[in-house]
Amino acid sequence: MSNYNCLTMMILRKCRANYEELTSLINRYFTCDGYQAYHSLPERITVTGCMAHARRRFDEALTVLKKDFTKEQLKETTAYQAMARIGILYKIEEMIRDKSPEERYEERQKQAKPLLEAFFEWLHTLEDSVDRSSLIGEAVLYTLNQEVYLKRYLEDGHLSIDNLAAERSLKNFATGRRNWLFAKSIHGAQASATVYSITETAMLNGLKPYHYLTYVLEKMKDLGPFPEKEAILELLPWSTSLPADCHSNLKK
Repeated sequence: MSNYNCLTMMILRKCRANYEELTSLINRYFTCDGYQAYHSLPERITVTGCMAHARRRFDEALTVLKKDFTKEQLKETTAYQAMARIGILYKIEEMIRDKSPEERYEERQKQAKPLLEAFFEWLHTLEDSVDRSSLIGEAVLYTLNQEVYLKRYLEDGHLSIDNLAAERSLKNFATGRRNWLFAKSIHGAQASATVYSITETAMLNGLKPYHYLTYVLEKMKDLGPFPEKEAILELLPWSTSLPADCHSNLKK
C-alpha cells in the first residue's frame, strides 16, 4: 500500500489547488514524514509515519558528535542509543520481509511492539531534560510528536516501517528530469508520468519493464479501441496471466 503514495505526497506538498483530486488517489493508508499538512487529510485516510525520517534526525545528531567523541564515548550518547534501538526494529523487518502480511503482523506483535513501546517510554524520560534547540533535542521531539503515526505500521502486515521504497522508485524519474529539464507541454508531462508509473509499478511487481511493455503493446493491438474490462485486467502488472518471460528472477 504505502509504496505507491510517494508521488502523491510530493505533489500535495507543492500544490494545494488540486487537493481534493490528489487525495482521491489514496484509498486507505498514507505513509509519510511529519509534514503537518498531511495530518489534515480526509478521515478515510489513515496516516502512518516514516521511521526513516526519525532515524535520519538521530543520525544527523550523531554525525556532529563524531568529530569530538571516541567510539566508546559515542556509545553513551542518546543519538547512538536511539539509532541502535531503531536498528533492531529494522533488523526485525529484514527477517520478516518475505513472509505473508498475516505473518508479518504476528511477528511484529511479538517482536517489534514491545521494543517500540520501550523506545518511546525511554524517549519520554528525555523530553524535559533534552536541549530543544540542539540536533538531538529536535530528533527526540520530532519522534515523540510522530509517536502515534510511527506505531501504526504494527497494525497491518501490508504496511511498511517507512516510505523509502516509494522514494527509491522516484529516484530514476528525478535523475532523468535533470537531464531533459522540460516536458515541453502538459500532455508531454502527463505522458511521462504515465510511462514512469507503469514502469515503476511493473518493477514493484517483479516484472522486467521492457518485456512487460512489449507484451502489453502487442496484446493491445488485438483488443481494439474499446476492450472489455476483463481483458485489461489480465494485462495489469499484478495479473497472474502474464507470461513467464515478463518476470524478473531478482527478488522484489
